[in-house]
Amino acid sequence: MKIELPEPLVSGELARLLPVVKDTSSEDRASSILLATFRAVPEFCQIMLNGIGQKIGSKSKISCYSQVRMALPKDSKIRPDGFIRVERAGRIWTAIIEAKIGNALLDKEQIIQYADLAKQNNIDAIITISNDFTALPTHHPIIFSVREIKGIQIFHWSWLNTVTHAQLVQLNDAALSPTKKIILDEFLRYFEHDSVGVKGFTQMNPEWKNVVQQITNGTILKKTSEDILNTVSAWHQESRDLCLILSRELGVAIKERLIRKHINDSVLRLKDDAETLVNTRTLTCILNIPDTASVLYVTAHLSRRSISCSMRLAATQEKKTTKAQVNWLIRQLKKSNTEFIHIRAWRKKSSHPEQKTLIEIRENPSCLIAEGKEKILFARFEVAIIRDLAVKFSGSKNFIKNLEEITALFYAEVGQHLRSWVKPAPKAPLDENETDNNIT
Repeated sequence: MKIELPEPLVSGELARLLPVVKDTSSEDRASSILLATFRAVPEFCQIMLNGIGQKIGSKSKISCYSQVRMALPKDSKIRPDGFIRVERAGRIWTAIIEAKIGNALLDKEQIIQYADLAKQNNIDAIITISNDFTALPTHHPIIFSVREIKGIQIFHWSWLNTVTHAQLVQLNDAALSPTKKIILDEFLRYFEHDSVGVKGFTQMNPEWKNVVQQITNGTILKKTSEDILNTVSAWHQESRDLCLILSRELGVAIKERLIRKHINDSVLRLKDDAETLVNTRTLTCILNIPDTASVLYVTAHLSRRSISCSMRLAATQEKKTTKAQVNWLIRQLKKSNTEFIHIRAWRKKSSHPEQKTLIEIRENPSCLIAEGKEKILFARFEVAIIRDLAVKFSGSKNFIKNLEEITALFYAEVGQHLRSWVKPAPKAPLDENETDNNIT
């Protein structure tokens, strides 16, 4: 049955859950299934489009097409993988979809051609989808000049990001109809199959081993060198993958905490983090996990070839001694068994913490307390797991494998158990003439 296509499409079809395409057309198939799921499950489409600034409401009309061609230029052989049209409150927003899957890489020149195509056809945005990871959809794995994409919004989703959001909708939206749940089940069954080509971030960049060796040897590095920039870029991808891994395991959306200037400028973030790596010999990401005592700090210490995960929380001020404060903390960790847990404690106006392992503190809670300072209360604690990887640290795959295992271990052993101290609300004065019997 012939369908009426919206402008500026001259050919194409509604995105199908069961697309009829060649066996070799894996990208056409993947993009069609994704867009068809958007059509069938607006809640899924809404969470994805909200991430790129398109607020989708119940009255919004969403249309998704695959295998499309544009009106201009008439002799163009460029065919986007998909097209999204959103109509709300009398306004229309449109986007081209360009998808790569498996080991296929995004092509900068191809995307620039799509930008020209979008300009000629008054299309608002380009959304690329691949196995590349970015901290935010507004960041892009390819750096473009302003001139190359002027006037066109450009966004990026990783395939694993779309799969994770589909899982979260399935888990957390109790109002989903049985039909929508079945469609999401099939969507996930397809994209989670190994043969489809959706991949997590599995290894650091080829220069990783050399960078680690140079830092271990004390070599002076340049923050603008390609090796450093590629290492930081790989770390940014792994940081995003960590968010997605934990999101799927915990069933909640976990995001990386970025400062405002880095949210708005991914290139500046890359440069700043390269400078931090050169100066401190560390790579750090900060993860926001809902309802936990604090953010989760994940740090790779290249000079020591170790990985640490930690949370920081204010020490209770309701206790009269530091020993009582320490007991308050270790009671929260009574279910924690790993031998790698360390506790650091800071007093007010002190930059030098006292540190012991949890095992040592359990045996003697006073061991964390410097002699003569028993009544000078701690201001804050940090609980960390620190693992020395030695030679395994410089292996591009081993590093990622151990990093993900240590992060998951820290949350299971520590993160989910910690609770911050909150100063109690001030109490109202008690009126001696007022009793419970006066309350009506």
